[in-house]
Amino acid sequence: MALEMRGISKSFPGVKALDSVGLKVADAEIHAVVGENGAGKTTLMNILAGVFPADTGAIFIDGAEVSIPGTLAARRLGIAIIYQHLNMVPDLNVAENIGLGSFSVRWGRIDADRLHRMAADCLGSLDAGISTRARLGDLSVADQQLVAIARAISHNARIIIMDEPTSSLTPKEVGSLFRVVARLRDTGTSIIFISHHMDDILAITDRVTVLRDGRLIGDWNTRDLDETALVTAMAGRPISELFPKTAVEIGKTVMQVRDLSSAGAFADVGFDVRAGEILGIGGLVGAGRSEVLKTIYGERIRTGGTVALDGRVVDINSPRKAVSLGIAFISEDRSHEGLLTSHSVTKNITLPRLSAFTGRFGVDSRRERRESERLAGRLGVKTPSVDVIVRNLSGGNQQKVALAKWFGMTPRVLLLDEPTRGIDVGAKSEIYRLLGELAAQGVAIVMVSSELPELMAISDRILIMCRGRQAGEFSREEATSESLMLAAAGGCKA
Repeated sequence: MALEMRGISKSFPGVKALDSVGLKVADAEIHAVVGENGAGKTTLMNILAGVFPADTGAIFIDGAEVSIPGTLAARRLGIAIIYQHLNMVPDLNVAENIGLGSFSVRWGRIDADRLHRMAADCLGSLDAGISTRARLGDLSVADQQLVAIARAISHNARIIIMDEPTSSLTPKEVGSLFRVVARLRDTGTSIIFISHHMDDILAITDRVTVLRDGRLIGDWNTRDLDETALVTAMAGRPISELFPKTAVEIGKTVMQVRDLSSAGAFADVGFDVRAGEILGIGGLVGAGRSEVLKTIYGERIRTGGTVALDGRVVDINSPRKAVSLGIAFISEDRSHEGLLTSHSVTKNITLPRLSAFTGRFGVDSRRERRESERLAGRLGVKTPSVDVIVRNLSGGNQQKVALAKWFGMTPRVLLLDEPTRGIDVGAKSEIYRLLGELAAQGVAIVMVSSELPELMAISDRILIMCRGRQAGEFSREEATSESLMLAAAGGCKA
């Protein structure tokens, strides 16, 4: 057995993250660790990688108990972790990123020739045609991941943890990554694969361990599972409908976008969105989808076109102006742009309406807390208290807090960028239900998503973008995976 973790427990302020969890990973095995957000996956992996210690429990490598007091100790034991948001240096070249932390020095200087030879050897073992002299930041996300894997190989990693490795990849890039992962397994490396994509887990892994609410539920051979069984084990309940669509009466046009452009990102985008309607925007990574939302919200400079609310053209030159007009925006990057993660649930939920709780003698903290508890309860935020710091919540619960911010003001228009990225199937269903509630209140919703099943199931209409231009618009009835992908790849609607 390459790895065994026994009785691992870990608590954070107000949160019991792990409760006597175990994990066994065999030699040369691709082993998935799955569970809903808050299940404890990330905490367990961070303990293994030496990011922080467990409160109780033991870790065994090749049958021998080991101590992992820090990340350097983990590396010495052959453990490497590749995070979803790659922790590399974009301004350094590929070889420098691969050798980071273990440069060879000759005559008091880095031995550049040896560094590039080592990097080329590691990349060659992955059949990666990447120049060692290329600037990392100029590479695609898929190639940056290969560089991260090459770095793990350079450190002689025997156990590689991959955290959501396919979340930002195209289907073709996913296939290429899977071939690399399978090659690593065939050379004796054990892979721990963290993902919310059920099809990826079923396609590439040999064995699956399921966590729920910080506890071990069980482990199975992947070949003995299907998506229904896996989702049921994760959620603790059967989920017959992953994409609940609330039937809502569509009202009058709320927002009109005409010939909208932002230099260097997209041009001549136009659409209407009506009260109670969910307009989905799809397309490949880099098509300009997120930039459209940020321009409407005043976060990007608008270089052409107009935005009108209720038939009246408005000049939105800042997020503050957008909010004053009743437009809310939930960013894809919730931890940096959507939430104040070092503050409490209460402070985050009441932030857009803080003036409503401010009187002559300052903020009425009791009223503020009551409102936070009401909205957190309505959205089903799982937290022992609204005083808990947001960064201690799971990704799904952080997303609910981001939504709760705007539920209190009931925006006229809600802009959502990848609202379910990085969250589990159970939390996704709850997010869809909440969007249905907002739509039923007459909110016009514009949602960017990279997941075609999500777009087709939740949207009333779908706009597809390709290379910064509109490539097609589809009603709910006429949208198919084939027609959407054709438009996204540069084709057009027939």
